Amino acid sequence: MLSAALTILLHLAATAHGAPAIQETLDFVPVGVRYDLDPDPARRRTDLENMRRVRFTVVLPGEPTQAPAPIDRLIAGARDSSITIPASDIGLVPIHDRTDAEAIREAAWTRLATGARAVIFDDWKTLQTNDGALAEAAAFAETLARNPVLYAPLRRVDPSGDRAFTIDGGQNNVEAHWLESPDALLLITVNHASEPRDVTITFAPAIPEAIWQNM
Repeated sequence: MLSAALTILLHLAATAHGAPAIQETLDFVPVGVRYDLDPDPARRRTDLENMRRVRFTVVLPGEPTQAPAPIDRLIAGARDSSITIPASDIGLVPIHDRTDAEAIREAAWTRLATGARAVIFDDWKTLQTNDGALAEAAAFAETLARNPVLYAPLRRVDPSGDRAFTIDGGQNNVEAHWLESPDALLLITVNHASEPRDVTITFAPAIPEAIWQNM
């Protein structure tokens, strides 16, 4: 049974079969917030340190078309403070005053599952007024920051051939996506319903046994 608004993660620790060739450019998954840099250096540094304290790693200043900037580089005053990620690879998670924690968890994991190379919560000012949303966004950032070796190399792969699967049940409220690297294969399954769903996921014979984990 898939719990409401909860992501189920399948982690295969064995070397993935037929993993695509991947050229890594980052050794972490950027997770952060939209933030217009405060013109006051002291206030800006305080904001950045508070973001880093909850395990955010980047900020996205200005429009989504701009490049994310690592918080550590901004605090250090580095001249080259941006990283290159196409705008299409950045998954934005809108935040409102009444956005609840389950909605944050559902949206963040959905962005990652569908191929986002970075996840940005929009925005820092609103997030500070919503304790539940901030806690959930921080928990998501913490999960990815704890295991960058696992998450950073992952790329989305099509559910075809040896990676084919079917989902029975769920009333069209459950979606699942593979993420793969040379060393791991994950299936992130998201239930978009407001209550748990009973589903059966059937995999191709080539898929080995795995560990299921509620996130």
